[in-house]
Amino acid sequence: MSRMKEKAFWIAIGDFGGRSLAFLTSIYLARQLGAEFYGLITVAVSILGYAAHGADLGLLNIGVREIAKEPQKREFRAKEIFNAKIALGAFVLIAATIIISNIPMGEIQRQVVLGYLYSLVPYSLLMEWYYNGNQEFGKVALSRLVNGALYLGLVFIFVNSSSDVTMVPILYTISVTSAVAVLATFSIIDKPFTLRPRGSKIYPKLLKSSSILGLGSIFAQIVQLLPPILIGALLTLSDAGIYGAAFRVVLVAMMIDRIFVNLLLPNLASIWSSDKKLAKTRVRMVLNLIIVGGVAIVMLVAINAEQIIYFLFGSEYLESAGVLKFLSPFIFLTFLNSLFSFGLIATGKDYEYFLATSFGGSIAVIIITTFAAFGTPTSIAMAVVLAELTITCFSFFWFRKVIRVKIMRSLSIMICLGGLLYISLQMLEVHYLIASVIILFVIPVASWYTKVLKIGELNWAKEKLLK
Repeated sequence: MSRMKEKAFWIAIGDFGGRSLAFLTSIYLARQLGAEFYGLITVAVSILGYAAHGADLGLLNIGVREIAKEPQKREFRAKEIFNAKIALGAFVLIAATIIISNIPMGEIQRQVVLGYLYSLVPYSLLMEWYYNGNQEFGKVALSRLVNGALYLGLVFIFVNSSSDVTMVPILYTISVTSAVAVLATFSIIDKPFTLRPRGSKIYPKLLKSSSILGLGSIFAQIVQLLPPILIGALLTLSDAGIYGAAFRVVLVAMMIDRIFVNLLLPNLASIWSSDKKLAKTRVRMVLNLIIVGGVAIVMLVAINAEQIIYFLFGSEYLESAGVLKFLSPFIFLTFLNSLFSFGLIATGKDYEYFLATSFGGSIAVIIITTFAAFGTPTSIAMAVVLAELTITCFSFFWFRKVIRVKIMRSLSIMICLGGLLYISLQMLEVHYLIASVIILFVIPVASWYTKVLKIGELNWAKEKLLK
């Protein structure tokens, strides 16, 4: 097995396995709790997401990038990053607890939200950033699988009705702690903290450097984390549950994106520091593969939306099918945005990343909040896609200043082709299984004949996957 293929394998095992287990847990929770309390869980997890990003403040990406470098080229040491994460996590937990305790809400809602916030403690201790930076993805995979399997098992045992909703965040925190224990056990042998921290003066510099990425990351996550909170606050928790079910399917489809990001950041950072010309060539190859693959995935999700929702969540969540159709382009946009935004991080353009995400994220807040006034989960799904498009455009603007890529021809061809094919299949009322086969055949073949994909990209992809 080639080195690249081995890395991709372990990333896929960890991310796909962990997310698959989390997805199964979500399905079980949705069916057992009902739309209202599943909506509460969705809102609470989104609040945790904001708190987690604040507690991380870019330290995770800084850690991956620094550990990926040769030791003599590292600006910050592993122990310094670890200490900063603990201190920041404690600060955010205290601040978030005070804020939530003073917001008017029901006792059950408050208990669930605070319960999820307590998982910031094990999250601060989690060493994924160190092992991702060293590209030891097998260890990360094991920790995620243990985490996901324990969470699923505990939820299956202890959550049997809506009255058990307050148990869910406790079980979640226990499962995250198990992932910490796995990587802590490896660290006893690996000894990641061989170099001692250089004193308190290094931490302001570290936080100043990481905060640019951290604030950018918070803006970048607006399209994922803000909608459930707005739906829960402005509409109902049941609506949040309907939206959450659809978005959970989108997150599963985005597993490919996570594999791509975890490979891109350390590898592009390494190649960029030694051979910028090669790095630019690789980026251009990956871009065309993303465009073709992304369009195909979006079409498959949209065509099969009703069947996916009914099979996974049951008839109570059928309204989620329409939401899922509107959300499906978000998958494609996220693929593109990951290349541009994480490409900026990997090439050391932290400030440009901050500008792209802050400008795009600010506009995204306005878009999502405005569409929320229409009062339906579907309208917010439309806003999410438009917001992600905005952030992607800003990321592309600054990324193109670093690596010039030609995207309009390939993008126009594939979007037009995909749109026409989708409309034709819908108008002809083609059975969803037959339609899926047609999509899987037409999209790759058309991309070849229109020269969106060339022999160079295909040979490179084949070499990396099969060598």
